[in-house]
Amino acid sequence: MVCRQAGAGDLEALVNLDRLCFGRRAWSVRAWCEVVTLPEWTTVVLAEGQEIVAASVLLPAAPVSWLASVAVRPTRRRRGLGQALLRDALARARAASARWLSLEVDHVNRVAVELYLKEGFGLLRRFHEDGRWRQEMVRRLGGRRGVRSGSAGT
Repeated sequence: MVCRQAGAGDLEALVNLDRLCFGRRAWSVRAWCEVVTLPEWTTVVLAEGQEIVAASVLLPAAPVSWLASVAVRPTRRRRGLGQALLRDALARARAASARWLSLEVDHVNRVAVELYLKEGFGLLRRFHEDGRWRQEMVRRLGGRRGVRSGSAGT
């Protein structure tokens, strides 16, 4: 398994992975083109041979970095790939001098929510979007503690 930054040649595979993982909520080809080619975005892939099995998209910035997407091929889930991408995003956010890492997740995606809680994220807010309940979660960087549920902490 190789972890590397995505390039323009990965665009089709990333679009296909996103559609496989998120169906009708997948990003457009244009959105993927932006996060792969624009310098302010960091798109990381885990590849086995020529196959991209997982990917993450991060907007590293200070004081808050945003983890825009984590996608793992369904046949490869529950093997630590999402956790590896999350930890990579945490390291990249710290390197960008971020004090916080923020992300959004579907409330019903219990596996992802549990992973984020385990990695020190706390609930910032719940909201309804496109007919489903979602939640924003944040993690304070540079410390061992996350945030308390419903609070961004200090």
